[in-house]
Amino acid sequence: MPVVDAHTEELIKETAMRIFFVEGRLHATTQVIAKEAGVNRGLIYYYFKGRDELFEVVFKEAVAVSRKRIRELFNSKEISFREKIREFVELSIEQHLKYPYREMFMVTEINRDGSNMSMLTDPGGELRNEMLHSISEGLKEEIKNGHVPKMSAEQFIINTLSLCAYPALYKPMLQQTIKMDELAYLKMMQERKQLIMKVLFKDI
Repeated sequence: MPVVDAHTEELIKETAMRIFFVEGRLHATTQVIAKEAGVNRGLIYYYFKGRDELFEVVFKEAVAVSRKRIRELFNSKEISFREKIREFVELSIEQHLKYPYREMFMVTEINRDGSNMSMLTDPGGELRNEMLHSISEGLKEEIKNGHVPKMSAEQFIINTLSLCAYPALYKPMLQQTIKMDELAYLKMMQERKQLIMKVLFKDI
């Protein structure tokens, strides 16, 4: 039996994360991951019991940091509603640039096994409820002042997520259709940070 080695386990996870979320090889086999990590394939099954568990582990770790930041952001009493949305947009786009295929992986896995991935995205719906509660009050004030069209907090969240995620989900199609190289795509994504705020809030 192999000796448990934290470095080897971390190497496997980092390699899998790069293959899945950075390079977009969503259906890479354990053999491919093992080869690129420079380890024996049996080590993957030793540390993670199988392919599905490795997927779950790397997905959880990929979203853990951003989920923690989102929770801190929307629970903060020191930041205005609009600043929370601005920081959320910044965080979302930076995560899309860091892991360009993460959302595609998540959609693929939900379609393949919704019961499995739904538990990974937001266990118990706690983050969703916190976001809804935080957004509701601020959104009411913005609607009252005429800065946002009348809508529910759920609709506002969907609008914001869509504006952030669409270019990441359709990156290959966008690049081919608009003839956009990688530098142009990165520039466009950075510009979207301010553009999204102008779309969400009429007075910006």
